[in-house]
Amino acid sequence: MDWLQFVVQWLHVILAIVWFGTVLYNALILIPAITAMPLPRQREVGAAIGAQAFKVIPPVAMAVIALGIIRGTFFGPIKGLNDLTTAYGITWLVALAFAIGAYFWAERVIRPSLDRMNAIPENEALEADGKPTTRLTVAVDDAKRKTVLELGFFLVIFSCMILMRFGY
Repeated sequence: MDWLQFVVQWLHVILAIVWFGTVLYNALILIPAITAMPLPRQREVGAAIGAQAFKVIPPVAMAVIALGIIRGTFFGPIKGLNDLTTAYGITWLVALAFAIGAYFWAERVIRPSLDRMNAIPENEALEADGKPTTRLTVAVDDAKRKTVLELGFFLVIFSCMILMRFGY
């Protein structure tokens, strides 16, 4: 057994679970739970979770991508450009492109959407009766939609991982 290959594969998989698991958890559990709270509490909890997530997830995502490149090339079947024309090589490239896309989607699309949502002052976010204003509703829906769309990136990546396991 090649222990270095084992470690690279293990780290790649466990860090991918952290990255993909965080996206699933956010979309299916965290966001629905937080949006049921009063706005001041949403912002307090969301800010704490966001601060930690933005410290952890970007380096994890970059490590997953780097380890995937190492796993596919140094420890995998891709040794030259010609190997990228094989079924495995094409699948590997698609997975790599979507992983990089997922990283940039989170950084360049989701994060600014969350920043715009959180920049709405509380007095402009709530009506007198405590219900969200149209401005806040639109911003929240935009952030939710972009977060859920991120799952599409991961569904493609996950499908590619399964295909590559079987040589495709």
